[in-house]
Amino acid sequence: MRVLLEHGTFFQAVARRRAVLVPPLFLFFIFPVFAEEQPAVAYDTLVIVSFPSSSCSAFWPALKSELERSETPKLLTGSARWITRDEFQKGTESKRGYEILLHGDCSAAPGTGQNKGRGPLGWVLLVDDQIQPFVHVDCDRVRQMLYRDLRDKTTAERRRILARAVSRIVVHEMTHIVTQSSLHGASGLQKAHVSPSDLLAYKPD
Repeated sequence: MRVLLEHGTFFQAVARRRAVLVPPLFLFFIFPVFAEEQPAVAYDTLVIVSFPSSSCSAFWPALKSELERSETPKLLTGSARWITRDEFQKGTESKRGYEILLHGDCSAAPGTGQNKGRGPLGWVLLVDDQIQPFVHVDCDRVRQMLYRDLRDKTTAERRRILARAVSRIVVHEMTHIVTQSSLHGASGLQKAHVSPSDLLAYKPD
């Protein structure tokens, strides 16, 4: 899991395509989207989860449950709401916002166990010495890593297993964002390289 360097202009272009304005020198941002005839609903923190395709929508209940039970809420201050990009409504405001972007196949299919190639399970972007509020997770690499744990399981069990692993990758990357530090720990979820047992343990270190 990594903190990746990116050029500011490239990141701003990506952010504009996702219709999220990120001030280049600030960690947090505001969602000042107002609706006609709808009162604003305010939260201290809003976390939007973006799925790569509609086929991943069945994965959301399991993932949301694991995210809410993970260590991530402890990193956030005040009230927080977890929603998908499709659930985002006009009239929603927040003082801070984060986006979790899932890549690959997050449908919790069994997978093949074939090697996709080296690369991080999750990453964040460093732009102008600021770690940006976007968490990226490669579901294909996570499924590949957990191939033995997902094999011969029911669909519901696979979703639960994958959701737990993804939520703990999010904890790792959100810690980089909230602390604005790219440093890794010697143990637990903040290690640079984690194992399946790290991601699936009932109570991670």
